[in-house]
Amino acid sequence: MKTHVLFPLVLFFSASVRADLVKEVPKSDRDELAEGQTVVKSTDVPGAPWPQLSLYRVVNASPDVVSDLFTDYGAAPSYTPGLIQAQVIAANPDGTKDVRYTVKVPVIQRTSYVVRNTYEKQGSNFTVSWKLLQSPLAKRSDGSLRIEPYGDSRTLLCYTNLCVPVTNLVSGLKNQAQVEAKNTVLALATEAERRANKAQ
Repeated sequence: MKTHVLFPLVLFFSASVRADLVKEVPKSDRDELAEGQTVVKSTDVPGAPWPQLSLYRVVNASPDVVSDLFTDYGAAPSYTPGLIQAQVIAANPDGTKDVRYTVKVPVIQRTSYVVRNTYEKQGSNFTVSWKLLQSPLAKRSDGSLRIEPYGDSRTLLCYTNLCVPVTNLVSGLKNQAQVEAKNTVLALATEAERRANKAQ
């Protein structure tokens, strides 16, 4: 979550998929989405001190470029703000991967956490979802990146994450976490567009 055999069918399928994701975006924000802005939805979750964030953005690159970029873990620190390292530490028999991310954080300077990534791909649709396995700062962090065709050659992505910190002290980083989520989506889109332009 590559080969297009029947072009008319692909167009029909892409249009229907696009409508599904776009319908999640408030109508008042759809013009901003079409213009290339990041649209953020914040949803309160019972029992969680932080809201679930869903960030939508149209990327001027194909779905294959965007999905390949997200799974290029070695290159991630070169374009992702605050990311020091992304390392696959286990490739599991069921196709999932355990990935250790080392990031810069305020006060304590750096920390590492491990997530299990699950991948799904159907045609040009790609989804990677993750669940937290280990972190000194969070007891839960679940999310996903959904990638779907948008028009003829662009991609609509949705990055969703819910983080539940270990202590109330860490909850003070809520605003910083929201800023970093926006920066991550922007960095992913910018790098995907750079790679798409380079390939032309």
